[in-house]
Amino acid sequence: MTPFSRHALTAALLSSALFAQTQIAHANFDNFTFDDNISMGGPNLLVAIRTQVPATTVATRIEVWTGEGVGTNSLALWSHDPVNNRPLAQLGVGTWSMGQVNGWQGAPLTTPVVLLANDDVWVVWGPTNGAQSSVAGSGPGAQPYRGSFDGGNSWSGPFQSLQWKFRIWTGTPGHYEVYGTACPGSRGAGTPQLGWFGTPEIGFSFDIHLQRGLPGSFAFLLFGDSDSTFNGTPLPYSLTPLGAPNCSVLAAPVGNLLLPIDPANGQAGFTMSIPVLPAAIGYRMFHQWLCLDPAANPLGLTTSNAGAATIGG
Repeated sequence: MTPFSRHALTAALLSSALFAQTQIAHANFDNFTFDDNISMGGPNLLVAIRTQVPATTVATRIEVWTGEGVGTNSLALWSHDPVNNRPLAQLGVGTWSMGQVNGWQGAPLTTPVVLLANDDVWVVWGPTNGAQSSVAGSGPGAQPYRGSFDGGNSWSGPFQSLQWKFRIWTGTPGHYEVYGTACPGSRGAGTPQLGWFGTPEIGFSFDIHLQRGLPGSFAFLLFGDSDSTFNGTPLPYSLTPLGAPNCSVLAAPVGNLLLPIDPANGQAGFTMSIPVLPAAIGYRMFHQWLCLDPAANPLGLTTSNAGAATIGG
């Protein structure tokens, strides 16, 4: 392909990227199987996995299977250095605040990236220390990968022993991430944690999870349209004066559901369906769990961290 025709193709693809049907354009080990015994290690770690997309596409989001940690992660696409068989230059990157519940997590790219069929590219993940590794196991299909601790100036490897899990999206996929902090519950409970599974897309559903609630109790799931204000009251709203030290309302409580907490594992969940309403694409909504826990504090409840959803289509 000549430089001019490649440039013209790139421009045409980018101009139509936001109007494309949202779908997974390329993935490796896109299933629910993962090796729960492997976690990421070391500050400033970058892990780069080499792959080839089967058809030309515009990448708008990347996901890996992870959880069990907190903090900001990054996911990026890098071009390929064929001479040294390593990542060459960053093409696009996104960041998100990860949740502790294991599942597909990721970020939209700040700049969409055109990927041409059969070109080598590197999926580069900057995980928080202790995060669940996005690995299915070892065996057939294991990809070449490298590691860096200096921002990609130098790379260890290549290695090829693990089956790395990732998904590359095109179109306008939804996004979910957590924010804020939770407050601890009584003995027998824990610090409630909000998590999610799936992405918020029109015409589909995704799950909002609670972990570490008081087993056998109940929890309110709050639904809101803001993380900064509710009826003129600024958020976060501290519940300390009401008798719940270090607990705060983080999402505008426009609506709520009372749901049971499993007596065995302290978990609860709700499946949220999003109607086929194109005008909702880009709309943001917010969620938080308020857990009934009479022994936790005088108010008798604890609060989870919160979640922010951006609807895709």
